[in-house]
Amino acid sequence: MIKVKIYAAAFLVCCTLTLAAKDYKASLFGAKSDGITLNTGSIQKAVDLISSKGGGRLVFYVGRYLTGSIQLRSNVTIHLEEGAILVGAPSVYDYDAVDGVKALIVADACDSIGITGKGVIEGQGLAVLGQIRSQVQKGYLQEPQVRPALIAMKGCSAVTIGGINLFDACGDVQVYRDCSGLTISTINVKSVVTESSCGLVLSGCRNVRVGDSFFRTSGREISSAGPSSGIRMAGCVNEKGKKLHP
Repeated sequence: MIKVKIYAAAFLVCCTLTLAAKDYKASLFGAKSDGITLNTGSIQKAVDLISSKGGGRLVFYVGRYLTGSIQLRSNVTIHLEEGAILVGAPSVYDYDAVDGVKALIVADACDSIGITGKGVIEGQGLAVLGQIRSQVQKGYLQEPQVRPALIAMKGCSAVTIGGINLFDACGDVQVYRDCSGLTISTINVKSVVTESSCGLVLSGCRNVRVGDSFFRTSGREISSAGPSSGIRMAGCVNEKGKKLHP
């Protein structure tokens, strides 16, 4: 119980700091919530501008925002209000990679970043996998082709992932390599539409806090791709109610 209270307090502090930052509406940068328009360019433009102005939150309101890879920048938080859905593009060519891992949201050597809110990040895993297989059959891609994750970060610090729903990744859901000060709290992970989709993959990370989260995945809920240190986990369960440990 004490550990859970500590995680809750840490998450409240992170949220308070985030709320103090300036908010920018994604729609003001031309992002369309119709589920059809590909918003990659407008969203990336918004992230870059917010970072250049010292940081803040890019806020998405109700709707489906189709997008390819978004590269987070330092001091920027993507905030998804309830009813807002970031939808991964079905074409694998719309995804960028960090350290060899393609993902819908990527970050490389960034500081003070986050993804928060009660909204959804939806990977359209089956659609992406179908397009990959089609491209392999036509000879445009070679197997094995990296399947995109929802989130991939490398060498980042002061990272907050809080409250969001992470659904239907094509590959693993979250991959963090060489990150420090990573706080993951009250997230809901459901990724079973493709095989071997891990909920959280850590490698070489330090000072990681994972609390009060639910994982339902076709692969391992928590996986290690390399030694990490200072990992604390409490209040995390899978669909069978089993408590998860690092």
